[in-house]
Amino acid sequence: MRTILRIFYWIFAVLVIATGASAWWYIYRPLPQIDGSVSLPGLEHEVTVERDLWGVPHIRAASVEDLAEAQGYVVAQDRLWQMDLLRRAARGQLSEILGPKTLLIDKEFRTNGLARAAERDATLLDPESRKMMEAYARGVNQFIEQHKKNLPLEFSLLRYEPRPWQLSDTLTISGYMYRTLTDTWERELNRAKVAERAGTDRAKDLFFVEAAMDHFVVGDPKVIDDGSQRSAVGADDEDDDDDMHPDTVLKAGRGASNGILTRESDPDLTTALSQPIQEFLQESKNEIRQGLGSNNWVVSGAHTATGKPLLANDTHLELSIPSIWYEIHLTAPGWNVKGFTLPGAPMIIIGHNDRIAWGLTNNGADVQDLYVETFNPASPDAYRVKGAWAKAQIIDETILIKGQPDEHLKITVTRHGPVVHREGDKAYALRWTATEPGGLANSYNGLGKAHNWKEFRESMKRVWGPGQNAVYADVEGNIGYVMAARVPIRKKGHGEVPVPGDTDDYEWTGYIPFDQLPQALNPASGLIATANARVVGPDYKPYLTDRWGDPYRTARIYDLLHDRHDLRPEDMLKVQTDTYSYPHVFLADQLLAAAKTVSPHDPRAKKLIDGLKDWNGIADADSPEVSFLHAARRAAIDLLLEPFLGKDTNLYGWRSMTFLQKILTGRPAKWLPSAYKNYDELLVAAADRAVDSLANQSKSQRVEDWAWRRFNTLDMFHPLGHEGLLKRFLSITDKPQSGTEDSVRAARKTHGPAMRFVANPGNWDESILLITAGQSGQPGSSHYSDQFSLWYEGKPIFGSFSDAAEAKERKHTLTLKPAA
Repeated sequence: MRTILRIFYWIFAVLVIATGASAWWYIYRPLPQIDGSVSLPGLEHEVTVERDLWGVPHIRAASVEDLAEAQGYVVAQDRLWQMDLLRRAARGQLSEILGPKTLLIDKEFRTNGLARAAERDATLLDPESRKMMEAYARGVNQFIEQHKKNLPLEFSLLRYEPRPWQLSDTLTISGYMYRTLTDTWERELNRAKVAERAGTDRAKDLFFVEAAMDHFVVGDPKVIDDGSQRSAVGADDEDDDDDMHPDTVLKAGRGASNGILTRESDPDLTTALSQPIQEFLQESKNEIRQGLGSNNWVVSGAHTATGKPLLANDTHLELSIPSIWYEIHLTAPGWNVKGFTLPGAPMIIIGHNDRIAWGLTNNGADVQDLYVETFNPASPDAYRVKGAWAKAQIIDETILIKGQPDEHLKITVTRHGPVVHREGDKAYALRWTATEPGGLANSYNGLGKAHNWKEFRESMKRVWGPGQNAVYADVEGNIGYVMAARVPIRKKGHGEVPVPGDTDDYEWTGYIPFDQLPQALNPASGLIATANARVVGPDYKPYLTDRWGDPYRTARIYDLLHDRHDLRPEDMLKVQTDTYSYPHVFLADQLLAAAKTVSPHDPRAKKLIDGLKDWNGIADADSPEVSFLHAARRAAIDLLLEPFLGKDTNLYGWRSMTFLQKILTGRPAKWLPSAYKNYDELLVAAADRAVDSLANQSKSQRVEDWAWRRFNTLDMFHPLGHEGLLKRFLSITDKPQSGTEDSVRAARKTHGPAMRFVANPGNWDESILLITAGQSGQPGSSHYSDQFSLWYEGKPIFGSFSDAAEAKERKHTLTLKPAA
């Protein structure tokens, strides 16, 4: 017996040692060096990298090129696999490492042409941007070269090595975000279908642009001084260079794809891990399209305790591990900027320097148009242009698929762009500003060197997109707003639905000049807020879009801030984490009134409606009333639309709550389904349908089991961590959360505030900066998820900026040395 126990203990000890050794080899050995010195041959001078207790680096360099090279190296230390995944997704090269399950995603991105546009735009960069991006790529490649034998965990699991980083890879990541924020063509298809089925008269209601709770930044006829009149003061008036006419710029030829590493044929975890990544990317696409949104606002010193402005921003994107954002502080001649950047992109996108601060939300300007092209049945590559047949460009893309033969994808490109969709005999070609020449080469990474409003506007003038609402504050006390992007001017129509492609009637004739884009400086109210809702009122004439978000987050921000005169950074954070939901309050009032005249059939619906009498509008995770209202809202919309759309009510995703509020407020007879005598009956029927839905989703008939946390828990997945041990090890899941998509703290299962930022020009050291999980994408790092608890609980992390404040929090110092 002793011998058996002794053998058992030895086996157990060996297993423990083997497990520990494996953990060290795959998880801890790849962790980067963050103290001491490292050789970086491309540098001209030494660069120091100081990291604080959150792992946020401060890079100090003697030149901008050295700064960019060091940034590439440092970000690769923390996020190399994420960078590689993003560029592979944008280039349509996931199947090379993951096999056939990601083939449809690759085909979609290849068809969009982001990689082809990036290769072309890499040749169009101005000399300064080119040097910066080349230096960044050198830094990334130095890290790859030095760590080929101890790459991050994901490379080991998937058994491949990253190829060298190219300048164009940075542009493809810009394109990936461009697609995330502006990809609307499927909604244009759906809008056409909804309008056709509902009829012209009802379509006017479904796509009505007005909303009672909108707060316009410019163009409000009721506001005398919105700041738009003075926005260009001090700026260069010679703006004619903006008026580029894309029709005079020929589309550049599509180049061949880059060389690809040899595929690994040995058995590995690809089959098991490709499905989670495919699901992750598809869920991301669906979630973003349903709940895309962000908040930003700025208040003047009249509203604050210090007499200096405060600026806040939280971008609502896919919540994942690692975060889409990376925090960094960059210092070089002409630059001293701290904030948030995308892994794979140089400099800062959102943040502050020692003079100004800025934040961004998606504007939603319509920069995609679908053209219905007519192809010749007798000659499939010929399509009609003004009564004659023209030959389409055919691009043959080779997609490498791990474990399978290569696949050839034939992409048809018309004068408008690639054919992205076919239905019957109709072919839809996509024109998109992102893939126009220069579309990816002019983005937001130059804002950090602006030091005043004039320089900020000049930097924004060069931006092509994606179109963002930028709020601004500076140490002089100014606040402002600029929306910058290349927004097409169309000969006819607005591009909200597919248009005929065989005529020139719907062509683009140019872009809205920069000075005609919405801008404001120091409005009399001292408050500017945007949250993806309508920012331009009736007095603003150029067409941006009519596909605005619902106005409820914007309205709540205004209500919480407009009469305050003692605001501090912590107060701004409280607003960012506010969970009050206006549309649910509206629906609660409607249901309470309806239940006075019509009784629900289901006693559970009656119980929940009765409970609304004491509900305070806060979307608490423990509240079954919030779950009920959320389901009742969907049910009410379905009941209104089913007579026209049948079971395809999900085709309508356009400001749906604004539509519902308009109908329930006005109660027009034309919208009341024939099955109901009045709208109270419809509302009660929606309540009954809602409880059935909740019972089915929860697998429980008890109201007590329908708390909001049951239906809207937070899931923050690593792309490989969707199930099993990897889910437990890499992801953060099943966290109850308060708020709805209409709360300022926008809360969906996998979508929400990907960062929080509060800038304090009165004392930059009291600015708040935090991301969802942590700086590092390596699970063995102490900074893999160390920020999560504070982000989750709505607590601040103050981002030190001055040398004195940063010195107190410095934990590590790495010196990057040039070659001897």
